[in-house]
Amino acid sequence: MTKVNSSTVDLSHSCGGYLRTPFNKSWAFTAKSLCISPVDFQFPDIKRGEMDYHSIHRELQSNSGIREPTRSTSLAAANSMVDNSNPSVSTAMQVLDSLSDIGRAMPFVAPAFILLKIIIDIEQRAQEVDAKCSDLVERITFMISHLPILEKIEIMPSTRQVIERMNEAIKSAAALIAAYRKQSRVARRLSISNREKFTQCAEAINICCHDLLMSLQIHQSTQLEILTRDVPIDDDDKAAQTFVEEHGGSVDAVMYDRELVKEFAQQQHLVMDDSVMEQLNQNIADSVQQNQQRLEGILQDNIKTAIADSLKSIVAEMHASEAEQRFNCVQCDKEFTNSTNGPKACSYHRAEYDSWSRSFPCCSTSHPCQFAAHRSKLHCDYPYGNFFPRSRGVLNYTDTNEEWASVEDTNLETDEVQKASVGQLYRWVSRGARVEENTLLITVGRVWYKYPYYFNTFTAKELEDITKSVRLSRRTLIFRTSSDENEYALAEWILSISGKITGVRLTAKAATSPQPYIRVCPIDLASCTRSGDILTLSEGGMRSYTPASPYVLPSTVRFGPELNDEPARAVRTNFKTRTSSPGLRVVLKAASDPPLEPNPNLASTQVDYFQGKVSVFNNHPAGSLNPITIAAVSASYRMVGDADYLPVEACKIIDGTALPLSVDPRQSFQLAFEVSVSRTPEDAKHEIRWWNRAYVNRKRPVRIKLTLEDIEGETCSLVFEHVFKPFRLEKQNAERDIGFFFFDHPETLDRCYVHVEEVEGDSSGMVVKIGSNETNVKRLNKVVYQALKTGKTEVDLEVGQERNDGEWEWAAYALVDISCRRVYAFKVIVQQGKKVDVKQFGCLGYVECPSYGDVLGKTRPISYATESAKLHPLQPYTPPQYVQDDNLDDFKPPVPPKPATPVTEVPPANGVNGGIPVDVSNRLASIDINLARIADALEKLVAVLPNAAR
Repeated sequence: MTKVNSSTVDLSHSCGGYLRTPFNKSWAFTAKSLCISPVDFQFPDIKRGEMDYHSIHRELQSNSGIREPTRSTSLAAANSMVDNSNPSVSTAMQVLDSLSDIGRAMPFVAPAFILLKIIIDIEQRAQEVDAKCSDLVERITFMISHLPILEKIEIMPSTRQVIERMNEAIKSAAALIAAYRKQSRVARRLSISNREKFTQCAEAINICCHDLLMSLQIHQSTQLEILTRDVPIDDDDKAAQTFVEEHGGSVDAVMYDRELVKEFAQQQHLVMDDSVMEQLNQNIADSVQQNQQRLEGILQDNIKTAIADSLKSIVAEMHASEAEQRFNCVQCDKEFTNSTNGPKACSYHRAEYDSWSRSFPCCSTSHPCQFAAHRSKLHCDYPYGNFFPRSRGVLNYTDTNEEWASVEDTNLETDEVQKASVGQLYRWVSRGARVEENTLLITVGRVWYKYPYYFNTFTAKELEDITKSVRLSRRTLIFRTSSDENEYALAEWILSISGKITGVRLTAKAATSPQPYIRVCPIDLASCTRSGDILTLSEGGMRSYTPASPYVLPSTVRFGPELNDEPARAVRTNFKTRTSSPGLRVVLKAASDPPLEPNPNLASTQVDYFQGKVSVFNNHPAGSLNPITIAAVSASYRMVGDADYLPVEACKIIDGTALPLSVDPRQSFQLAFEVSVSRTPEDAKHEIRWWNRAYVNRKRPVRIKLTLEDIEGETCSLVFEHVFKPFRLEKQNAERDIGFFFFDHPETLDRCYVHVEEVEGDSSGMVVKIGSNETNVKRLNKVVYQALKTGKTEVDLEVGQERNDGEWEWAAYALVDISCRRVYAFKVIVQQGKKVDVKQFGCLGYVECPSYGDVLGKTRPISYATESAKLHPLQPYTPPQYVQDDNLDDFKPPVPPKPATPVTEVPPANGVNGGIPVDVSNRLASIDINLARIADALEKLVAVLPNAAR
């Protein structure tokens, strides 16, 4: 090689514009193991099949005079080249690896190597090859590749100045590349002005390169097109330029319009998130300036180290200081970096996990069903499971947000709801910390994975950025759920004449509504607060008109008797003891109140149980030896009005007393008994089981005669009576009911009824409650819509029920005034059901519908509904009359005989009276009367004695 001096030196043959580095064996092995041949890196002047490793090695050693790099250095460079498919970066790595020792000899050249290493590191971590960045790397590499000549020539002051300008140009290029690479792919493409900055850097490098070649007196005869060519533009840049031209040609109008940016990202299959808009709104010149200042500090801190260690320690330090930032993905909760992110790096579910079904409702499997790029910020571009707890935590609480305006319209056929709202966000979770600055909250649609929705927040700064876009593009749409003009919900910005955002317009339109519901909320752009009253431009939905006159409803009609829930009369307790002979001196008295209790512990469908207590008093004088021994107890019954007593089903002592039982004179004993009375076959068919009431005597009082038999066969008896006490019948609640419809069943003593209540102050829109079914405004609007569509103005609300297995039923109908477009009344029918063959009872009534919903002030004449629903045909019913009392069991004291008329008898001839003298007969009659009175007084005394003893 010719010695270099101050004369012109031609390096065109030795470098070809680039300084080529030989391939060592370690690098060749690494490339082979990765199935990448050296030729695939497209080194200049190296073609496939023309040279092998040794020939390239020999040529570079003979022509360049540059010694082979160390094995470790070449291996590191080769691995970097294998990891990055950008040939310009690969070539720069070779040049940097070969020329790093020059910095030791010439400290003023070291900044260029440090800056080049920084650029290489940035490009190595880049996710894509960018033509503009590669062009700058090639220009810088071309310039630095001529620096080895500095070791052969005398350094002049002018040469130092050229090197300093070169360092400044490379520093500017490094700052630009660093700022450019920090932008997302969408922001880089749409920031079309970036090309101008690359052109300026390229021109600065070109000038420095010409000055360097001239200063070093180098004649460059080949590949000067590197300096003379234009900054290239790749396909993505062309696509961005085309997209801008298709949308008006204004870059600013596109950059500040989120929907346009999102559309471009979808076209190019790029990742779109909130950081894109932030990057587009930032000035890249500011980032470049910050990077230049940072690079200045890096150079000052590391020049000495670079000179001493030939950049090896700088490389390691730069990797540590430039460690890539890590993020947490909001979609899959995993950590990621920008270099590891990709179009399908994130796997997630569209819906959140349902703990009840233990599955994901979007796909019903545990495997993720969606794939996209990782996102570090919450967004509403598409549904993902983690978004919905976040939005629900805001929308479902009152302390998290304040709603300023909202619109909502419901499809009366499909129940699909179109809605939108605007308000202020206070906090992201209930009881959490408040947001630091005023934040606008806009929602459109139903926030769920099955539906199109929008849920986003804006600060004052973000509103200013949006203003820049809408001022130019006039694209005011924020979000729209559907392109269908019949059914949609949307939110859009309202602009002043100057293009400033002054408010938000909300619109909701259902297919069943004649016009949309539109409201406008004014907003102060500077403070991000509401600036005035809400303005309603249009009212959608089913809205009624004010009736011109009141409605006149028919009277309620009821067929059948109306029962009373009071007993027919009081229970009689004045029955007396009857004995079979005067010698059985026993007094019986009812010891329970009431005398009989029906079905107190057990109820049956075939018999009724009566329980009571009887007091047995021995009425013989004290001290006499006349105990009474009760050997058996029996009973019989009859209904009041019947002539004869019938045997009961069973009669037993229930207090554990064993018979026979002896009672001493002037002593008493109580017996608890239970009597079972069989029902008639007709009553048994009803299969009714009552507690504390007996079915057998529901129409007439029942009397049970309890008979006690002593050891000698003599009997005594006492009658117990039970009068049926009806169940409490349901009645109208005067405070709550606006209607009460019923009929009574005289056979089972049931009341079949329906309450109609007005629901006041219900936030869910409830209007009335018919039976147990609530009817809200939406249901009534659907009824009106159905009537308008079909022409049938009497609409079954389908809330009726069958009760008691078809014993009776009820139905409710809405009567629609199609002129005023409202339900004006409800018709309720209560009648016997399909289980009853002969129908005799029923009720048909009307109740006026309370005012509901939004009513227009305009009045219209009323129109009545055409009714068709009626009661079933009914058979006439004649209420029977039942005897409630008789005197069959009344006590009849003996009636004394009337005094006999004195009869003069003719004495016998012999003077002897064959009959009883008259005065003796009269005395005997008087004695009988006195004895009867004494017996009656004793019975009354015995009745008083137990109470006195008690």
